[in-house]
Amino acid sequence: MTERVKVEVRRSGRRFEAEAVLDLAADELTVWQTITDYAALPRFMPGIRACRVIERRALADGGEQLVVEQQGEFRLLVLAQSMDVLLDIEHRPLRMAQAKARRFALGPLKTRALEAFEGRYDLAPGAARGRSPRTELRYTALIALRLPPPPAVGSMAVRQNLAAQLEAIAGEVARRAARSSRGGR
Repeated sequence: MTERVKVEVRRSGRRFEAEAVLDLAADELTVWQTITDYAALPRFMPGIRACRVIERRALADGGEQLVVEQQGEFRLLVLAQSMDVLLDIEHRPLRMAQAKARRFALGPLKTRALEAFEGRYDLAPGAARGRSPRTELRYTALIALRLPPPPAVGSMAVRQNLAAQLEAIAGEVARRAARSSRGGR
């Protein structure tokens, strides 16, 4: 399917900055359609049980603003906390999708758990190998907690969850790319 995704996490107090770069064997349109297919996220994305676009507004420059609601869970090894998120998302088609949490309720702490969450996908043409198009997908995230997590657990939890989600995206991109190369939809 895909090689293991490596997520780099830097911690500064209660703030975590994460970054991962994926080299995907698919064109930019396939990658873009995968990461912005909010209705399909619960089917392939671990930790997301429900996802729906509440509002969508076109911008004059060709971009769009969305409000997206997600429910699911945040996992750490065998433990899981319920999660309810309301995101403001900005799209720059085939280039960038950036999300900022408007509301983030996590487990028993509800809205007291996170101070901020921001995530961003950037797409760029990758180095072609033969006739196969490739796309570089860069994901960056900022997570700021209200309460300090145990020393080693915070970085591990962020890394584990983001790696699982990015591996799922890579797998779904590969599935969609294979389907489109066979002429299917």
